Amino acid sequence: MPLSTPAAALAALLALGQSPPAAPLTTRATVQPPPPAAPGQPLPDDAAPPGDSGSTAVALRNADQRMTVKVMINGAGPFRFIVDSGATRTVISRRLATLLGLPSAGTVTLHSVGGESQVEAVKIAALSLSDMPAQPIIAPELAEADLGGVGILGIDMLANKRVVIDLKNNRMKVEPAGRYRPPAELGEIVVTARRRYGQLVLADADAVGTRIYAVIDTGSSVTLGNIVLRDKLVRRKRAQALPVDIIDVTGHVIKGHYAQINDIRLGTTHIQQSTIAFSDAHAFERFGLDKKPSMLVGMDLLRCFDRVSIDFKHKTVSLIASRPSIG
Repeated sequence: MPLSTPAAALAALLALGQSPPAAPLTTRATVQPPPPAAPGQPLPDDAAPPGDSGSTAVALRNADQRMTVKVMINGAGPFRFIVDSGATRTVISRRLATLLGLPSAGTVTLHSVGGESQVEAVKIAALSLSDMPAQPIIAPELAEADLGGVGILGIDMLANKRVVIDLKNNRMKVEPAGRYRPPAELGEIVVTARRRYGQLVLADADAVGTRIYAVIDTGSSVTLGNIVLRDKLVRRKRAQALPVDIIDVTGHVIKGHYAQINDIRLGTTHIQQSTIAFSDAHAFERFGLDKKPSMLVGMDLLRCFDRVSIDFKHKTVSLIASRPSIG
Protein backbone atom coordinates (compact mmCIF):
# COMPACT_ATOMS: atom_id res chain seq x y z
CA MET A 1 0.00 0.00 0.00
CA PRO A 2 1.51 3.36 -0.96
CA LEU A 3 1.77 5.94 1.81
CA SER A 4 3.55 9.24 2.27
CA THR A 5 5.15 11.07 5.16
CA PRO A 6 3.15 13.79 6.92
CA ALA A 7 3.28 17.07 5.03
CA ALA A 8 4.54 19.02 8.05
CA ALA A 9 7.62 16.83 8.51
CA LEU A 10 8.31 16.91 4.78
CA ALA A 11 7.94 20.68 4.57
CA ALA A 12 10.17 21.20 7.59
CA LEU A 13 13.06 19.28 6.07
CA LEU A 14 12.60 20.79 2.62
CA ALA A 15 12.66 24.25 4.19
CA LEU A 16 16.32 23.67 5.07
CA GLY A 17 17.24 24.24 1.43
CA GLN A 18 15.58 27.65 1.19
CA SER A 19 18.47 29.65 2.64
CA PRO A 20 22.16 29.62 1.57
CA PRO A 21 23.70 28.47 4.90
CA ALA A 22 22.88 24.95 6.04
CA ALA A 23 20.33 25.07 8.80
CA PRO A 24 21.07 22.92 11.85
CA LEU A 25 19.29 19.58 11.99
CA THR A 26 19.26 18.63 15.64
CA THR A 27 18.50 15.60 17.72
CA ARG A 28 16.70 17.88 20.12
CA ALA A 29 14.46 20.90 20.07
CA THR A 30 16.41 24.18 20.22
CA VAL A 31 14.93 25.46 23.46
CA GLN A 32 15.78 27.02 26.77
CA PRO A 33 15.51 24.56 29.66
CA PRO A 34 12.54 25.13 31.95
CA PRO A 35 13.21 26.80 35.32
CA PRO A 36 14.27 24.34 38.01
CA ALA A 37 11.54 22.96 40.19
CA ALA A 38 11.50 24.00 43.81
CA PRO A 39 12.84 21.36 46.22
CA GLY A 40 10.15 18.80 46.91
CA GLN A 41 7.97 20.13 44.09
CA PRO A 42 6.80 17.26 41.82
CA LEU A 43 7.28 17.77 38.12
CA PRO A 44 4.05 18.10 36.14
CA ASP A 45 2.80 14.92 34.52
CA ASP A 46 3.59 16.21 31.03
CA ALA A 47 6.84 17.96 31.96
CA ALA A 48 8.85 18.74 28.84
CA PRO A 49 10.57 21.87 27.55
CA PRO A 50 8.47 24.00 25.21
CA GLY A 51 9.37 24.39 21.58
CA ASP A 52 11.21 27.47 20.40
CA SER A 53 8.92 29.07 17.83
CA GLY A 54 11.73 31.27 16.53
CA SER A 55 14.13 28.41 15.75
CA THR A 56 14.78 27.25 12.18
CA ALA A 57 16.14 23.91 13.38
CA VAL A 58 14.50 20.66 12.38
CA ALA A 59 14.50 18.46 15.48
CA LEU A 60 15.30 14.77 15.30
CA ARG A 61 14.55 14.75 19.02
CA ASN A 62 11.31 16.73 18.92
CA ALA A 63 8.98 15.82 21.78
CA ASP A 64 5.96 16.86 19.69
CA GLN A 65 6.67 14.02 17.24
CA ARG A 66 7.66 11.39 19.77
CA MET A 67 5.36 9.58 22.19
CA THR A 68 5.58 8.97 25.92
CA VAL A 69 4.53 6.56 28.65
CA LYS A 70 4.18 7.18 32.37
CA VAL A 71 6.88 5.77 34.63
CA MET A 72 7.36 5.68 38.39
CA ILE A 73 10.81 6.23 39.90
CA ASN A 74 11.41 4.99 43.44
CA GLY A 75 7.69 5.39 44.13
CA ALA A 76 7.53 8.98 42.85
CA GLY A 77 5.73 10.17 39.76
CA PRO A 78 4.33 9.43 37.33
CA PHE A 79 6.75 11.08 34.89
CA ARG A 80 6.39 10.99 31.14
CA PHE A 81 9.36 9.25 29.50
CA ILE A 82 9.83 9.16 25.74
CA VAL A 83 9.93 5.56 24.47
CA ASP A 84 13.05 5.24 22.31
CA SER A 85 13.36 1.88 20.58
CA GLY A 86 16.66 3.08 19.05
CA ALA A 87 18.35 3.85 22.39
CA THR A 88 20.36 1.17 24.14
CA ARG A 89 20.00 2.76 27.59
CA THR A 90 17.33 4.51 29.62
CA VAL A 91 18.33 8.13 30.29
CA ILE A 92 17.04 10.61 32.87
CA SER A 93 17.22 14.39 32.82
CA ARG A 94 19.70 15.95 35.20
CA ARG A 95 16.96 18.15 36.65
CA LEU A 96 14.70 15.23 37.52
CA ALA A 97 17.59 13.21 38.97
CA THR A 98 18.49 16.16 41.21
CA LEU A 99 14.88 16.72 42.22
CA LEU A 100 14.52 13.06 43.25
CA GLY A 101 17.89 13.03 45.02
CA LEU A 102 19.14 10.03 43.06
CA PRO A 103 22.63 8.87 44.15
CA SER A 104 25.56 9.03 41.76
CA ALA A 105 26.67 5.91 39.92
CA GLY A 106 29.86 7.48 38.60
CA THR A 107 30.42 7.67 34.85
CA VAL A 108 29.14 5.27 32.18
CA THR A 109 29.55 4.89 28.44
CA LEU A 110 26.71 6.32 26.36
CA HIS A 111 26.35 5.64 22.63
CA SER A 112 24.59 8.40 20.72
CA VAL A 113 24.22 9.47 17.10
CA GLY A 114 27.44 11.47 17.27
CA GLY A 115 29.65 8.94 19.01
CA GLU A 116 30.64 7.35 22.29
CA SER A 117 30.78 9.51 25.43
CA GLN A 118 31.54 9.13 29.12
CA VAL A 119 28.68 10.76 31.05
CA GLU A 120 27.55 11.00 34.66
CA ALA A 121 24.96 8.44 35.78
CA VAL A 122 22.64 7.86 38.72
CA LYS A 123 21.23 4.81 40.48
CA ILE A 124 17.49 4.19 40.22
CA ALA A 125 16.43 1.55 42.73
CA ALA A 126 13.01 0.97 41.18
CA LEU A 127 11.77 2.11 37.78
CA SER A 128 8.36 0.81 36.77
CA LEU A 129 5.75 1.39 34.10
CA SER A 130 2.14 0.31 33.96
CA ASP A 131 1.55 -2.64 36.31
CA MET A 132 4.82 -4.38 35.48
CA PRO A 133 7.41 -5.16 38.18
CA ALA A 134 9.90 -2.41 38.97
CA GLN A 135 13.53 -2.78 37.88
CA PRO A 136 16.75 -1.28 39.27
CA ILE A 137 18.87 0.45 36.64
CA ILE A 138 21.89 2.69 36.22
CA ALA A 139 20.75 5.65 34.11
CA PRO A 140 22.95 8.25 32.39
CA GLU A 141 21.83 11.80 33.10
CA LEU A 142 21.74 14.54 30.46
CA ALA A 143 20.38 18.05 30.13
CA GLU A 144 16.61 18.14 29.82
CA ALA A 145 16.73 20.56 26.89
CA ASP A 146 18.94 18.11 24.98
CA LEU A 147 16.66 15.15 25.73
CA GLY A 148 13.48 17.02 24.79
CA GLY A 149 11.81 15.66 27.94
CA VAL A 150 12.43 14.43 31.48
CA GLY A 151 13.66 11.03 30.37
CA ILE A 152 14.03 8.40 27.67
CA LEU A 153 13.03 4.76 28.07
CA GLY A 154 15.58 2.64 26.18
CA ILE A 155 15.71 -1.00 25.19
CA ASP A 156 17.29 -1.96 28.52
CA MET A 157 13.73 -1.52 29.86
CA LEU A 158 11.98 -2.91 26.77
CA ALA A 159 13.46 -6.42 26.61
CA ASN A 160 10.73 -9.12 26.43
CA LYS A 161 8.11 -6.40 26.04
CA ARG A 162 5.90 -5.16 23.25
CA VAL A 163 5.60 -1.49 22.36
CA VAL A 164 2.24 -0.69 20.76
CA ILE A 165 1.95 2.69 19.06
CA ASP A 166 -1.60 3.72 18.21
CA LEU A 167 -0.87 6.59 15.82
CA LYS A 168 -4.49 7.04 14.85
CA ASN A 169 -5.36 8.02 18.43
CA ASN A 170 -1.87 9.27 19.37
CA ARG A 171 -1.36 6.75 22.17
CA MET A 172 1.45 4.42 23.15
CA LYS A 173 1.69 1.57 25.62
CA VAL A 174 4.37 -0.84 26.75
CA GLU A 175 3.13 -4.28 27.77
CA PRO A 176 4.60 -7.72 28.51
CA ALA A 177 5.02 -9.83 25.39
CA GLY A 178 3.09 -13.06 25.77
CA ARG A 179 4.48 -16.54 25.42
CA TYR A 180 3.21 -16.64 21.86
CA ARG A 181 2.97 -13.89 19.29
CA PRO A 182 -0.70 -12.91 18.78
CA PRO A 183 -2.18 -13.78 15.37
CA ALA A 184 -2.09 -11.04 12.74
CA GLU A 185 -5.20 -8.91 12.38
CA LEU A 186 -6.90 -8.18 9.09
CA GLY A 187 -4.69 -5.79 7.14
CA GLU A 188 -1.75 -6.20 9.54
CA ILE A 189 1.70 -6.65 8.01
CA VAL A 190 4.15 -8.62 10.19
CA VAL A 191 7.84 -8.20 9.40
CA THR A 192 10.35 -10.53 11.06
CA ALA A 193 13.47 -8.85 12.41
CA ARG A 194 16.97 -9.83 13.44
CA ARG A 195 18.46 -8.85 16.78
CA ARG A 196 21.66 -6.78 16.97
CA TYR A 197 22.81 -5.45 20.35
CA GLY A 198 19.20 -5.63 21.55
CA GLN A 199 17.89 -3.73 18.53
CA LEU A 200 15.46 -5.23 16.05
CA VAL A 201 16.74 -4.86 12.48
CA LEU A 202 14.37 -5.34 9.55
CA ALA A 203 15.93 -6.88 6.44
CA ASP A 204 12.75 -6.91 4.33
CA ALA A 205 12.99 -3.27 3.28
CA ASP A 206 14.36 -1.06 0.50
CA ALA A 207 14.70 2.56 -0.61
CA VAL A 208 13.91 3.20 -4.28
CA GLY A 209 14.84 -0.40 -5.07
CA THR A 210 18.03 -0.45 -2.98
CA ARG A 211 17.85 -3.10 -0.28
CA ILE A 212 18.30 -1.63 3.19
CA TYR A 213 18.46 -2.71 6.81
CA ALA A 214 15.98 -0.72 8.89
CA VAL A 215 15.88 -0.10 12.65
CA ILE A 216 12.62 1.26 14.07
CA ASP A 217 13.63 4.33 16.10
CA THR A 218 10.68 5.74 18.04
CA GLY A 219 12.98 8.25 19.75
CA SER A 220 13.73 10.19 16.57
CA SER A 221 11.32 12.57 14.88
CA VAL A 222 13.17 12.31 11.56
CA THR A 223 14.38 9.24 9.66
CA LEU A 224 18.16 8.93 9.28
CA GLY A 225 20.00 6.99 6.58
CA ASN A 226 23.69 6.13 6.57
CA ILE A 227 26.37 7.31 4.13
CA VAL A 228 26.43 4.01 2.23
CA LEU A 229 22.74 4.41 1.43
CA ARG A 230 23.17 8.07 0.49
CA ASP A 231 26.01 7.30 -1.91
CA LYS A 232 24.10 4.46 -3.57
CA LEU A 233 21.04 6.63 -4.14
CA VAL A 234 23.06 9.60 -5.42
CA ARG A 235 25.16 7.42 -7.70
CA ARG A 236 22.02 5.93 -9.22
CA LYS A 237 20.53 9.44 -9.53
CA ARG A 238 17.66 8.54 -7.23
CA ALA A 239 18.35 11.30 -4.73
CA GLN A 240 19.89 14.77 -4.62
CA ALA A 241 21.64 15.23 -1.28
CA LEU A 242 21.98 18.71 0.25
CA PRO A 243 24.16 19.56 3.28
CA VAL A 244 22.90 19.90 6.84
CA ASP A 245 24.36 19.78 10.37
CA ILE A 246 23.16 17.28 12.97
CA ILE A 247 23.52 17.73 16.75
CA ASP A 248 22.91 14.77 19.03
CA VAL A 249 21.73 14.65 22.64
CA THR A 250 25.27 14.97 24.01
CA GLY A 251 26.10 18.01 21.87
CA HIS A 252 28.17 16.24 19.19
CA VAL A 253 27.91 17.98 15.80
CA ILE A 254 28.19 15.80 12.70
CA LYS A 255 27.96 16.82 9.07
CA GLY A 256 25.11 15.28 7.13
CA HIS A 257 22.80 15.64 4.16
CA TYR A 258 19.09 15.41 3.46
CA ALA A 259 17.19 14.35 0.36
CA GLN A 260 13.73 13.51 -0.88
CA ILE A 261 13.20 9.79 -1.49
CA ASN A 262 10.43 8.71 -3.84
CA ASP A 263 9.76 5.28 -2.35
CA ILE A 264 10.65 3.44 0.86
CA ARG A 265 9.36 -0.10 1.37
CA LEU A 266 8.85 -1.79 4.75
CA GLY A 267 7.57 -5.30 4.24
CA THR A 268 4.83 -4.98 1.64
CA THR A 269 4.06 -1.32 2.41
CA HIS A 270 5.46 1.47 0.24
CA ILE A 271 5.93 4.97 1.69
CA GLN A 272 6.11 7.59 -1.03
CA GLN A 273 7.68 11.06 -1.18
CA SER A 274 9.72 10.98 2.05
CA THR A 275 12.44 13.40 3.08
CA ILE A 276 15.18 11.87 5.22
CA ALA A 277 18.54 12.90 6.62
CA PHE A 278 21.85 11.09 6.04
CA SER A 279 24.94 10.97 8.22
CA ASP A 280 27.88 8.84 9.28
CA ALA A 281 26.14 8.31 12.61
CA HIS A 282 27.87 6.26 15.30
CA ALA A 283 24.66 4.27 15.78
CA PHE A 284 25.15 2.50 12.46
CA GLU A 285 28.63 1.34 13.48
CA ARG A 286 27.31 0.31 16.88
CA PHE A 287 24.69 -1.93 15.24
CA GLY A 288 27.17 -3.33 12.71
CA LEU A 289 25.37 -1.56 9.86
CA ASP A 290 27.93 1.08 8.84
CA LYS A 291 29.05 -0.90 5.77
CA LYS A 292 25.51 -1.75 4.58
CA PRO A 293 22.75 0.54 3.25
CA SER A 294 20.77 1.20 6.41
CA MET A 295 18.18 3.47 7.92
CA LEU A 296 16.91 4.47 11.37
CA VAL A 297 13.18 4.80 10.77
CA GLY A 298 11.86 7.73 12.79
CA MET A 299 8.42 8.89 13.80
CA ASP A 300 7.95 10.84 10.55
CA LEU A 301 7.67 7.57 8.61
CA LEU A 302 5.94 5.66 11.40
CA ARG A 303 3.15 8.24 11.41
CA CYS A 304 2.17 6.98 7.97
CA PHE A 305 0.71 3.95 9.74
CA ASP A 306 -2.36 3.66 11.94
CA ARG A 307 -0.57 1.31 14.34
CA VAL A 308 2.96 0.02 14.84
CA SER A 309 3.79 -2.80 17.28
CA ILE A 310 7.38 -3.69 18.15
CA ASP A 311 7.69 -7.08 19.83
CA PHE A 312 11.18 -7.40 21.29
CA LYS A 313 10.57 -10.91 22.60
CA HIS A 314 9.35 -12.45 19.33
CA LYS A 315 11.50 -10.22 17.09
CA THR A 316 8.69 -8.88 14.95
CA VAL A 317 7.40 -5.48 13.85
CA SER A 318 3.72 -5.32 12.97
CA LEU A 319 2.30 -2.53 10.81
CA ILE A 320 -1.28 -1.53 10.08
CA ALA A 321 -1.67 0.99 7.27
CA SER A 322 -5.21 1.86 6.28
CA ARG A 323 -4.83 5.43 5.12
CA PRO A 324 -4.49 6.28 1.43
CA SER A 325 -1.44 8.00 -0.02
CA ILE A 326 -1.32 11.78 0.41
CA GLY A 327 1.80 12.18 -1.70
